[in-house]
Amino acid sequence: MRGETAMAEPNQNAEFAEEVIDLRQYLQVLGKWRKIIALGTLLCVLTSAILSFFVLPPVYEAQTLLLVVQATDKQQQVYQIPQDGLEGVVGSISRLPILTMNTYLGQLKSEVLLQRVIDRLKLDPNLYTPRTLSDMIKATVVKDSNLIDVRVQNSDPVLAARIANTLSREYLQLISEKNAEQMARSVSFLKQQREATEKDLQKAVDALKKFQAQPRGVAVLEQEFKKKSEDLAGYESQLKMAGVELDQLSAGVACLERELASTPKMVSVEKLDPDTGRIVKTQDVNPVYVSISQQLSEKKADLAEKQAQVQGLQGVVDSLRTELDKLQAELTGKKVQQDKLQGEVDRLKQTVETLAQKTTETQIARSIDLGDTSVIVVSEASVPSHPVKPKKKLNIAVAFVLGLLASTALAFVLEHLDYTIKTPEDVARYLELPVVGVIPQGTAQTVKRSSYGG
Repeated sequence: MRGETAMAEPNQNAEFAEEVIDLRQYLQVLGKWRKIIALGTLLCVLTSAILSFFVLPPVYEAQTLLLVVQATDKQQQVYQIPQDGLEGVVGSISRLPILTMNTYLGQLKSEVLLQRVIDRLKLDPNLYTPRTLSDMIKATVVKDSNLIDVRVQNSDPVLAARIANTLSREYLQLISEKNAEQMARSVSFLKQQREATEKDLQKAVDALKKFQAQPRGVAVLEQEFKKKSEDLAGYESQLKMAGVELDQLSAGVACLERELASTPKMVSVEKLDPDTGRIVKTQDVNPVYVSISQQLSEKKADLAEKQAQVQGLQGVVDSLRTELDKLQAELTGKKVQQDKLQGEVDRLKQTVETLAQKTTETQIARSIDLGDTSVIVVSEASVPSHPVKPKKKLNIAVAFVLGLLASTALAFVLEHLDYTIKTPEDVARYLELPVVGVIPQGTAQTVKRSSYGG
């Protein structure tokens, strides 16, 4: 263990020595090529300073701020059928879409808008095109807000401010024009639909009138049905009364029949015989029996009449019920057809009213400057007093760092390409031979001394 430890310590010392030697070599390389490193760094700094101060033109930045009043996180579909019926559908056609902030941002750098800015400012078309103007404009959405930050960079500070303000005004004007075009298309569409619906409404009204003018229309059938219903109610009432009277007569006949059955037909009568002068018992017809028989005959006659009356009333009631059933079936069919025609008329009337209302609303919306209501200029651009480019100090600092790195890398490349041996250390390192002696470099003075024996 001690031997291993002792062997390990020299190895660590050797590695440490090699690392120290390598670091010294790096420092030697840097010291050897310090003039090139300094010259390269100085050259980069001077080049950056010359470009920043004398070559690159100053760039000024004008800023304007726009506020979007109506915006949403996701694009809403304008023509999606809503849940509130016809009015919602028609409203979706005449309603403007609520755009996202990215949509407003994309419109700011559209080719049409930039061309309008060029035409309005009468810029040179050879120098300014929608593409070149787009490169000068930077528009971003301010985080967590409905604000759009528009920045325009140009070498002329006045022109930069003019471009920014003109861009804002033309943008509002473009939004107004596009929205007005859409409103005009919506108004035209709604008017066409209204005219077509009015024609359909007139056809539906004519069809309803023609149906109602038929000989047996719903109104006539209703009156007939009402009259027959009243007649049926009257006959049913008479039938009930006749039924009650029939029951009474039947009960009376049954009672008389029972009385007649219990009454003897003949009775014994005592009479005085005029010849003999005696009282004689004889059989004679019972007057009570005769009276009950007469009443029973009358009751039976009345019962027969009442039965005939009940049968007649029952026939009339059955006939009226059959007629009412047929009449009700006919009335129901025609009433369904009339309700269908009337429903179509009502639906078309409602459609015409809705279209008229939405047409008026859309015309009012078209007359409003929608560009100023949906997007507002919060702050106009002013003429910048200080350029934003070039950033001279930053450019010089970056050139210094890059020059230093490039010069250092060049120094190590040159050192790597140099294979000559110049020092005793190089002999020991590369040839692995001991140095016996060193011949000093000859100069003019040493040669002169040796020639004179010095």
